[in-house]
Amino acid sequence: MFLRSTVLKVFTPLSGRAQFSTSLPNAAAAGYVKKSVLKIRARERREINELKQKFLSEKNDNVDPVLGLPNNPFLTRINAEAQEPNVLGKGYKMEDVEKLLFGAQQAAMANATYNATNVLEDAERQREAVLRVLNMKNRSDAEILKFKTNLAREEFQRFEGDTGSSEVQAAIATVKIHHIYQHCQENKKDFQNVRLLRMLVQKRQRLLRYLKRDQPQRYYWAINKLGLTDHVIHTEFNMDRAYMQKFKMYGDRVLVKESKRVKEEVRREKRKENKILKRKSLKELRSMKKSLDSNA
Repeated sequence: MFLRSTVLKVFTPLSGRAQFSTSLPNAAAAGYVKKSVLKIRARERREINELKQKFLSEKNDNVDPVLGLPNNPFLTRINAEAQEPNVLGKGYKMEDVEKLLFGAQQAAMANATYNATNVLEDAERQREAVLRVLNMKNRSDAEILKFKTNLAREEFQRFEGDTGSSEVQAAIATVKIHHIYQHCQENKKDFQNVRLLRMLVQKRQRLLRYLKRDQPQRYYWAINKLGLTDHVIHTEFNMDRAYMQKFKMYGDRVLVKESKRVKEEVRREKRKENKILKRKSLKELRSMKKSLDSNA
């Protein structure tokens, strides 16, 4: 009897156990696939976020810490106003000069002993000569710079005659920075002015950092008007050859040669970026997961 019962147990059909064994692997496989998709999504999300952070960092690094953003309306307007034909140097105004010339013309005509037409022609030549001498285009660089700094002070001042506000000093420093930068581009061996340019940029950073602590609203208004960014103000600046080459201060001259290791790192990062961009987006991964969930 014992042997017979053992034989019967051995040859008993495993219908119930077969039904359980076929469903369990399917559920385990579906769960494994779901975990794999979630891991892929997490990795994809992490890599895309890293890429976004890198692009944002590169965007901030591409802002010139000396000149700021290109085509700044404030600086463009100041430079254009300094080139106006009606702008005179030495503090003279066109209305006062015209009155003076008109008075001289009337006096000459009253005392003239010859034709009045000649008096008018002489007065016109005198007017052209005086305006040519006093025109801002023919003034020295120091006078042009003083005129621009006065315009910057008037635009940033909090009240009439304000010269001590942080934004006023930062605006004046910005005008001087652009003036000296152009001088250094034209005179590549003037290392003293290169040093002065670095000191002015660092002084402007200190002024604007203090303004941010004191009056944040005025700070953001000032940096937006000057064409600067918050990243530029809070990043350590050094007027070295790497900066000059990156922002092409002296054109396409090679001032710093990259080592083979640096070049290989740049190529590796570029390949990594291209690999991330070629992968499936998060939206496609979500649709894949939904299809797997429906099949499961």
